[in-house]
Parts: sequence; structure tokens; C-alpha cells
Amino acid sequence: MIKWILIIILIVVIMLIAYSVSEQIRDKYDFFNNLKQFLNQFKINVAFRQEKINEFLQKSNSKKQFKVFVDEYLNFLKTGELCLEKIKVLEEDDKQILQDIVKNIGKYDAKNEISQMESFLLTVDEKLAKANEDKNKLCPMIIKLSLLFAIGLAILLI
Repeated sequence: MIKWILIIILIVVIMLIAYSVSEQIRDKYDFFNNLKQFLNQFKINVAFRQEKINEFLQKSNSKKQFKVFVDEYLNFLKTGELCLEKIKVLEEDDKQILQDIVKNIGKYDAKNEISQMESFLLTVDEKLAKANEDKNKLCPMIIKLSLLFAIGLAILLI
């Protein structure tokens, strides 16, 4: 009886780990999707006054990691320092791109600002497409392989 309970617990733990890993992949997709919306909002509202930026950021209903970015961006607007280390879903090159985006927003006239935003949006679109591909391929694969691994391990333990 205890053996079966331990096997069930083992399967549940393996599946929880698989879901948490696949959730990180989904979070990365959500982050880039929110970033794209964020940049589009800036592109639409070329009047980059600090009050409008703060108002827009405070209204945003962001998920998890993008909320961390919004908080860091608000801090950047106040202090001038940007720390992206708390955003776990980004790799180092993604953090560098994001840092370039943040530090260059509002530095140009309207025409050049729109051009800059379009350039940033192309980069974000590439990252979003990659994250979407990973989400669609890797998430189901991770869950299926974990389930097979858990069942195989349970069979070996029986």
C-alpha cells in the first residue's frame, strides 16, 4: 500500500516539475507578447511625456515576468538605473536588447522615435516568433515525455 502511494507521489512530483518547466516557456512567450503590445502603445502615442508613460505603465495588467519588467521600468524612470536580473525568462542577449530598448525610448524626435520603435518591434517580433515556436513544440513535448518517464519509472519500481 505504501509502495503505491509513493509511486503516485513520484508521478505527481515529476508532472509538477514538467508543468513548471513548461510554464517558464509560456511565461517567455507572454513576456514578449506583452513587450510587443507595450512598444506598440509607445509607437501609437509618440508624445513620450513622463506622466503619460507612468500612467500607461500603472494601468497595464501584466502577467508575472512582464510585471517585474514594468516595475523595473518605473524604477528606471525615477532613478535612471535598470536592473533586469529579476526577469528569469530572459537570456543575456534578450536582456541586452531590452536594455537598449528601454534606454533609447524618448531620446529622439517623433519621426526618428517611430523609426526606432519599428526597429525594436522587428526584433521583438523575431523573439516572439521563437518563443511561440518553443511554446507550441516544447511545452507539450515536455509534459508527454515527463508522463512517459514517470510511468516508466513507476513500472520499474513495481
